[in-house]
Amino acid sequence: MENLDINNKNSPIFRNIIDPNDATKRQHLISEIKETLESAVITYTANVGQPGSGIMLQDAILMEDILRTVSDQKKGVLMLTSSGGDPNAAEKLMQMFRKRFPDSFQIIVPFYAKSAATLMCLGSDKICMGYGSELGSIDPQIQLIGGEGFIPARAYLDGLNDIRKKVKEEGDPINLYYGMLQQLKPQYLAICRTAIDESRITAQKWLEEYMLNDNPEQAKLVANWLSDGTTYRSHGKPIDFKEAKEKLKLNVDELDKDSDLWQKIWEVFLRTIYHAQVTNNAKLFESKTNSLGMSVNIASIGTKRK
Repeated sequence: MENLDINNKNSPIFRNIIDPNDATKRQHLISEIKETLESAVITYTANVGQPGSGIMLQDAILMEDILRTVSDQKKGVLMLTSSGGDPNAAEKLMQMFRKRFPDSFQIIVPFYAKSAATLMCLGSDKICMGYGSELGSIDPQIQLIGGEGFIPARAYLDGLNDIRKKVKEEGDPINLYYGMLQQLKPQYLAICRTAIDESRITAQKWLEEYMLNDNPEQAKLVANWLSDGTTYRSHGKPIDFKEAKEKLKLNVDELDKDSDLWQKIWEVFLRTIYHAQVTNNAKLFESKTNSLGMSVNIASIGTKRK
């Protein structure tokens, strides 16, 4: 197989992967990364913006087929690129990884692993990041009342508290807020509180069991900081290697940007993203021998007029 000149740090990779870019090239690189890390290597790459790119329960079906190709390995590494999705599905995937790789399980973040993908990272033994990699907060995002878009669950609770403050402390008449309060139904607020609590509890459980099993107090702090929506008020705020290491005190390694290992990881990432984009796949799951893509078709169903 013809390789790119990865020793030339000034060589643009993206331009050179366009022709050709078949699965065997990516699988060959994954095999080389496996030899370096002495662990099974699998990839989960989401094509953000494509329908179905979020972490979902259906991912477990394709991921199981990929995991079956490395069933002889007790140590595993996941290369993860995702903006997040269903936290319950993320936890299911983590349960699968931990059972498949009982000796060691690490996650490499070539670019970003946000929200529910960060939650997955917290269940690993170690996170490996590049100088441009980022994690994010895990505060739950709740669908807007009316069904269009998502906002942090904390926003609904903070909005209610702001109204209370206006009325109790600043003397605003309550009838000014009747319209708003009618939309903030008690059951919706309860869903928000439950979602925040569940995110915190899940993060703390994984951290205490694996990455921070020798420091339960830090595990509790990290789980609170990442889930409460107040420490990280913007859901998209990047958490880089330095912050993950020094503030959160996670078990994180920074990969040398000039190393052969990083060059191969970055090339796999770019090849995978490009392939997903040109094939309109929402996600790509790969090992050194298999490549599985997921696409989601959305059809508009109309009603026949009489």
